[in-house]
Amino acid sequence: MKIIHRLLIIISVLSVFSFQFSTNSASAQITQIKSSKLPAQARTTIKNAWNGAPVVDAWRNKMNRKVEYKASIENGSTIKFDANGRWIEMRCYEGVPTSLLPKALLSHIDKYYEGQMIVWVSKTKKRYQIELANGTKLEFNNKGVFQAFL
Repeated sequence: MKIIHRLLIIISVLSVFSFQFSTNSASAQITQIKSSKLPAQARTTIKNAWNGAPVVDAWRNKMNRKVEYKASIENGSTIKFDANGRWIEMRCYEGVPTSLLPKALLSHIDKYYEGQMIVWVSKTKKRYQIELANGTKLEFNNKGVFQAFL
């Protein structure tokens, strides 16, 4: 169990570094911050959806006038938030918390992909894109209705 825990932390740290290098460094300012500096809504999401799991790393990414935050949780999950603290992307190897997703989306997964965990999700105003543990990628509208395979 300790080995799995350590591997999840290593994966989490590596994902933060990949986040750093995937941005345009000429216009991006990436700063490590204390978890208390995350927006209030982001802290509340982490507290409620992950039962108060400790944040091991937090980052603020300022790209021109756009600000995003990223938090890595002790279990290896990483969550990206917009400037207001609304989550916009999650990678959760133990499964994305279902409380954060539309019921229609979850019903579709239960019906057609029984037993598959959602391990990645990206959210915009118009859609959700998800990846299941088996690698299947799907797109849903903002109400959780299936739209397409990715």
